[in-house]
Amino acid sequence: MENEDIVQEEPVTEAPEENAEDPVQDELESELIALRGEVTELKIRLALLGGGAAPEKLDEGVKLTQGILTADGIQPEEAAAEVLSEYPHIKLAQRTIPRLSAESGGKGDGFAAIRNIFARK
Repeated sequence: MENEDIVQEEPVTEAPEENAEDPVQDELESELIALRGEVTELKIRLALLGGGAAPEKLDEGVKLTQGILTADGIQPEEAAAEVLSEYPHIKLAQRTIPRLSAESGGKGDGFAAIRNIFARK
């Protein structure tokens, strides 16, 4: 016993944990995560609509875009542009609008009947 070191143990006091469960803090964090998700979805919808997506195909486009966001970690606008380029069926069908021009004066130009109506007085 002569060679034994005497070690005095210090009393152990438990420090309060910084990450103690706080229900208010947990609720705020979950709300913040939900709000970030909503903002991201709205950014995706806006980017898809701005890119020419059909409103009836918007939900499909959002799901595809969210898949790209989680896989690649890019911005919502870039992912929406990629979805619109890869999946053209999501885009709004572009209809050609006939251009009417009354420049020609021929009888068979389609405007002859209209000119005759206004010419009668």
